[in-house]
Amino acid sequence: MYILGINAYHGDAAAALIKDGRIVAAVEEERFNRIKHCAGFPTESVKYCLRVAGIEIDAVDHVGISRDPSAHLHKKVLFAARRLGHRGTEARRRTNKPGSEKQEAEGSRQETTTITEASEALLRGTSPTVREGSNENGNGNRRSILRQIRDRLGNAAKVRDLSKELATALGVPGSGLRAHFHNIEHHRAHLASSFFVSPFERAALLSIDGFGDFVSTMWAEGEGNSIEILGQVEYPHSTGIVYTATTQFLGFPYYGDEGKVMGLAPHGTPRFIEQFRDLLRTEEDGKFSLNLDYFRHHAEGVDMTWDNGSPKIGRIFSDEYARAFGPPRKEGEPLTDRDSDIAASLQLRLEEVAFHTLNHLHQRTGLTDLGLSGGVAYNSVMNGKILLHTPFRRVFIQPAAGDSGTALGVCYQIWNDVAQVVNLRRGGDGDRTQVNNSRYIMDGAYTGPEFSAEEIRRELENSKLKSKEYSDQELTERAARDIADGAVVGWFQGRMEFGPRALGNRSIVADPRRANMRDILNQRIKKREPFRPFAPSILAEHVADYFEQTHPAPTMLMVYQIKPERHAEIPAVTHVDGSGRLQTVSREMNPRYYQLIEEFHKLSGVPMVLNTSFNENEPIVCTPRDAIDCFLKTKMDVLYIGNYALRR
Repeated sequence: MYILGINAYHGDAAAALIKDGRIVAAVEEERFNRIKHCAGFPTESVKYCLRVAGIEIDAVDHVGISRDPSAHLHKKVLFAARRLGHRGTEARRRTNKPGSEKQEAEGSRQETTTITEASEALLRGTSPTVREGSNENGNGNRRSILRQIRDRLGNAAKVRDLSKELATALGVPGSGLRAHFHNIEHHRAHLASSFFVSPFERAALLSIDGFGDFVSTMWAEGEGNSIEILGQVEYPHSTGIVYTATTQFLGFPYYGDEGKVMGLAPHGTPRFIEQFRDLLRTEEDGKFSLNLDYFRHHAEGVDMTWDNGSPKIGRIFSDEYARAFGPPRKEGEPLTDRDSDIAASLQLRLEEVAFHTLNHLHQRTGLTDLGLSGGVAYNSVMNGKILLHTPFRRVFIQPAAGDSGTALGVCYQIWNDVAQVVNLRRGGDGDRTQVNNSRYIMDGAYTGPEFSAEEIRRELENSKLKSKEYSDQELTERAARDIADGAVVGWFQGRMEFGPRALGNRSIVADPRRANMRDILNQRIKKREPFRPFAPSILAEHVADYFEQTHPAPTMLMVYQIKPERHAEIPAVTHVDGSGRLQTVSREMNPRYYQLIEEFHKLSGVPMVLNTSFNENEPIVCTPRDAIDCFLKTKMDVLYIGNYALRR
């Protein structure tokens, strides 16, 4: 049985395919079209998944998407109606014209009718039309709000009509799709991605995000083939929104810039923590709420673009931010101590609130195994402190914890809802075989494209570049020697990683002992802010020698403190606060990358390398052509691509 999962019309569009409960492929669209965080339909990702499986779309039994427009629909409609009605009423009152009470009543009736008709259209699966009218009634924001509602309803209509979108993307008639189609609520897809591929038979689960299907945070208990929802926080309250709003305020306006603020935080002190405690408040039963005076999204709305390009999100923070913290920083302006202190205060408050929710979740379930997902789960600093500030003892975070990973969650939600209670039909002779109920554990991230030696050799020849071929053993020995000699090494091997981290197959690697290596990488290749740290990839059996915590971190989603006596030994991967965002590497998970680090260990006495993503202000490289282009336009010293090496 084949199940195709899709994340579309949202940031980090992606597709995943499983067969009989095992992952065949999972990949983000940005890797193919080279547009960061691409938010359209993942056409190329779907094609890749089918190609790897060796099937056409008519062989797929189930297709799902990680959005359910009907989820919480009544709450969405009521909220939109109240917001629009409030804005319109305020505007009409400001006009202060005779007969305004009658106009107010008529205007409110028209606004409610407009949204109700649009919502009914959505439920019918048709494209909604929102009438804006010609009279603004003095409210400059009313037309903007109506446009936002129309855009969101239009986006939801695409999600609703997934079969049509898929057929169009693949260039096949709708009649060629025999699959059953499913809309999986956004956070249920997140939860599924953190449990059904985890090593846990029973676990507490938390999805913590910006927003999806009108919910920002959801917690649950997973056991066997089922997930029981225990609680949630709904729109307009969200820790993800707080982090994004503050990221914008600090002059980082682009989708995905939140990681920059996480990297900036250790450079400051949390002197604004009381302001953030007023801004983001904890409540009973693990919940939290925003002080909405600081935000625009609930009252005025925020323009969002989810087309085929990179997502764009309008300003979320209100003028109250400036009253609390001073004027917002403009993009490109020098960073000040105030900016670093705001980042530190934001990070601390996020951790306080997250641990508040997690401690409640433990109290409710009594469990010590945790599955974590959602965009906020990319906050590796927070993740690394979970075992220190909560009773949880084991944490599983699949590599694409954000929205791209919901494509995987969709597959496994459908598999556990549908496939586990039916028989599989094998072949065309009518024989039936029981589903294999053994649990699939996702212990790596290597689910993307790979290329044969012949494909790599042909690309090198087409590029008219001289290269040398090595045996497997020679390759890792030569690469380790280059790293030890101070070279910046491109490392392109095997299947591409799923998720935002390069984990040893699409990586740039270097010597962590060299204090100047961070500056070298930034000047010659990465061109990024100097306050952002680089990560260490360390042999799993040596973690305790260098780090204060030893819980495995195979997907580079944990930050631990480096032992003080080791700081001087590995300065290139030691952040200003003495921490490191580590990747633990085992021989079983990635044999060739393990062998590279082991060879470097033999030469240097240090069982780790510096690892950063193979790119230059673009998505991580996918193909040999991408890797060669990046090598040529940067000042990398050597590229190891498959068993070939290119040198300058």
